Amino acid sequence: MEKAFGISLPYENKKGRFIAEGDTAAYKVTLVDRVDDLSDLLCDEHHTLDIRIDMDESLNNEKYEEDVVTRLKNGEIRWKYGIWTKATDDEEYRKIYPDS
Repeated sequence: MEKAFGISLPYENKKGRFIAEGDTAAYKVTLVDRVDDLSDLLCDEHHTLDIRIDMDESLNNEKYEEDVVTRLKNGEIRWKYGIWTKATDDEEYRKIYPDS
């Protein structure tokens, strides 16, 4: 992920999960390990990548989506799908896929 996003992702154990965080010029990247040290029942099937974009009036979702998908593809990161959350109450959650 560091290579794909061109940033350092130092990690620390937070409540049983290794969590790595770093910032690009446009957004914050958080990578959450699928393994939970506290219990096997709390483990996830996959790692989680969380991208946080600073909201402003000129938010261009397509630009950010294209950038993230391109970085994952060029970094040869396998992923199943992504979910864009709602920016406003009248929007819907939207899934994106590697081939979209």
